[in-house]
Amino acid sequence: MIPKKEEMTVTKIFTHAGDSAFIYSVQKNPLFFEVEKIIYPTVYLLWRYTDLLPLIFTWPPVFSKLTKGADLMLPGVFVRGQLTPSTFSHLQKGDLCAISLLGNKAPVAVGKMLLSGSDMFDSGMKGKGVQCVHILGDELWAFGDNSKPPDLGDDFMPDKNEGTDSTGNGESEVLGADLDLKGPTETLDQPEDASLPSIGGMNLGESGSATGQDPNTSHYDDFTSSNENQSTVEKNLNIVNIQSEQQSSISGDSASVKVQEEEMSLQENGISTIDQMDELLYTCFLCALKNSVKKLDLPLLTSTFFRSFMSPYCPSGKILDIKKSRYKKLSKFLQSMEKKGFIKVKELSKGVDSIVEVDRSHPELKEFKVPDDRKLEETVSSTMEGPMKEFQPPTITEKFGVTTAILPLVKAFGYSKGSALSSSEVRSCITDYVKANSLQMDDSESQVLLDPVLADIVLNKEEGDITTLKWEQLFSRFTSKMQTVHEITFPGLPPVLKKGKVEPIKIDVVQRASNKKITLVENLETYGIDPEEFAHTVQIGVACSTSVSPLPQKNKGFQVMIQGNQINFIADLLTSQYKIARKCITGLEKAPKKR
Repeated sequence: MIPKKEEMTVTKIFTHAGDSAFIYSVQKNPLFFEVEKIIYPTVYLLWRYTDLLPLIFTWPPVFSKLTKGADLMLPGVFVRGQLTPSTFSHLQKGDLCAISLLGNKAPVAVGKMLLSGSDMFDSGMKGKGVQCVHILGDELWAFGDNSKPPDLGDDFMPDKNEGTDSTGNGESEVLGADLDLKGPTETLDQPEDASLPSIGGMNLGESGSATGQDPNTSHYDDFTSSNENQSTVEKNLNIVNIQSEQQSSISGDSASVKVQEEEMSLQENGISTIDQMDELLYTCFLCALKNSVKKLDLPLLTSTFFRSFMSPYCPSGKILDIKKSRYKKLSKFLQSMEKKGFIKVKELSKGVDSIVEVDRSHPELKEFKVPDDRKLEETVSSTMEGPMKEFQPPTITEKFGVTTAILPLVKAFGYSKGSALSSSEVRSCITDYVKANSLQMDDSESQVLLDPVLADIVLNKEEGDITTLKWEQLFSRFTSKMQTVHEITFPGLPPVLKKGKVEPIKIDVVQRASNKKITLVENLETYGIDPEEFAHTVQIGVACSTSVSPLPQKNKGFQVMIQGNQINFIADLLTSQYKIARKCITGLEKAPKKR
């Protein structure tokens, strides 16, 4: 790699994060760089020794995304033939690898594997695959002679069934020897007295330092390409999308069928197209802001806003269903409205978004007039006097998440890591597996014979002599190896999956100054209850003072403080009007005894 009697230059730099790094150069070309005691080869060295690192091939159009700082996603990795567990079995998490484009195996980037080969197969080639550390066109490449990649050919060029260009002839223009990358004088603005080039805007010396950027920037950002270098490479990469005509046809047909199914579903609800559902959402949104949301209602839970403020403006005979719109999720719809300047949304408690501000001076909101068929006889504001509007509680289902430990058994049933299964689905998987492998004992139907897969899942190391288990023991041990999750579904909204067990509504009574008692209520947001609305209802119901304040822990929601011991009234309010099950409420035993 390094010719005899050739001098090597070592350049020491300090990253913006304050870490030291080294660049090892020969004949003015960087061959290696060292970050956090890990030595990486540069693209200059890999062009001479292409087998130095495992090669990951991707489509040429992906290169422009990588130059902008993106990681290489697994859907962008080219797989020749059918994906099997042995396809990437030689790769382990954290291994160094090189990225090449189809048509030329000369590497264009260096990175680290974010998943092992087996994890890549288990994930179905979804998610992040490679973290890019150095790429053609960045400042580290500009530190060298700015040469272009050699044309080394490619044994992995797809055939006609795997990829064709826009002409359908199975050929594509790829990164090759015809690149015309500009030299350093054309891509870097250097000071006249500079004796060394710069990396990431840093002057290089024996003990140089980097300033002028965010100190929290990762050390990988020190090799990020400048805009000029990016444009230089992108202009000279003559790449085209290599697409499969057969895949395009199939995906087009499936997309058309999906749209037709959605439109048929919308027609049944009185709406003919997705665009009309979007328009209905937008109209109801403006109606709610114009007529219903008051300043005292803020901050307002997004789920409460949709259910209690937007839904009442939906005309009779139609259903306001966010899943039938192009947004699919309420959060995406509100993000779109936030970009337009109507509202501001913040995560005041973990996993729960709230509307914290409404811009009533917005031109579209000022000009908007509520249609006559949408005007409500009563405001839906949560601060109104009188009986509380009907509350629809969420549906909470406890489930079990698939972990690595049980994946070998449930993979055959179509589940992957992270999938959520109900108790009945878990029992069904175990029962079907036992029947398929004839593991039920003939002399005792209550006993199950443990094969190597089941034994590895449900037995501990010291229990190697156990060969059978009863059904209930098997179910109990199996679920203990799974992750506890819960699914919350609010009316009209898609279900939300959260880790852990659902936290109950906590009620407590504490004494403050002058021996006065107050009632504290927490975790109302989990069940879709607006703390401000709840506090106002209690204030009217028992004629006492109330207040709402954020909990000391960050993103833990709000706490409602109520004068006196009001547990009896709160319990009745939660169970009767809010329809919350008593098992979801703790602290009811502290209620004062009735005389």
